[in-house]
Amino acid sequence: MNKKEIIIEELTRRKKILEDKGYHVIYIGLHGSQNYNLDDEKSDIDCKAIIMPSLHDIIFRKVTSTTVELEDGHIDVKDLLTFYDVIRKGNFSYVESINTIYWIGDEYIKDLFLPIKTNLKSMLGAMYEKRKALTHEYPSKHEEFDKWGYDPKQHHHILRLYDILYFINQTDNNTPYLTYIDSDSRRKELINYKRNKNNIALSIVEKDSDEIIEKAKLLIPENYQYEPINLDDKINAYIEEKIREELERK
Repeated sequence: MNKKEIIIEELTRRKKILEDKGYHVIYIGLHGSQNYNLDDEKSDIDCKAIIMPSLHDIIFRKVTSTTVELEDGHIDVKDLLTFYDVIRKGNFSYVESINTIYWIGDEYIKDLFLPIKTNLKSMLGAMYEKRKALTHEYPSKHEEFDKWGYDPKQHHHILRLYDILYFINQTDNNTPYLTYIDSDSRRKELINYKRNKNNIALSIVEKDSDEIIEKAKLLIPENYQYEPINLDDKINAYIEEKIREELERK
């Protein structure tokens, strides 16, 4: 199987895991290194899943927003209304999960959310979060902190997010992520940073991260304002139709 077939198979397996938990899955989209062609043998397969809220959930305003952890990745699970509430603000990682070529589910949902653009400030905010995580020793990062005293993956994310902001600034082509081609020297550079193959010291990485974030701030116009798309009527109509179909089957 080729890379896409392998990932689709994994997404299908994740859909089955969620269905076994009682969720009605309507869409799953990949987010992470496979989208950017920065994955290697250590990379997990992470995804975001949209589930259909039941009539009971809607009446009692029950929100589903949880993470299902697997040995080889995690699934960010949100009901349709909650997912819409997040993505309509332009959160780049959610926009990414819609724009990805690795997805399964209802094509209508994909087409519905595709017009939503990335909020540039969400990427800058993520860079600040990665900077904090750079020196925060999470349990899963014990090996990295043992070796270098920081998590090099966060540094590579800061650089990757800067690349996106720079690309958007230069081309006016709003995108939630960039896909690096195999022959691109930047791809090799980012993978080296991700795994710290050159054993770069913490002080150098901290300085570089801070400088990159300052440069990124200059790529967002001072008067920049994100304008959310209103899909309320279409979302409500979709849910109403699906609930009616479910009731007719009973």
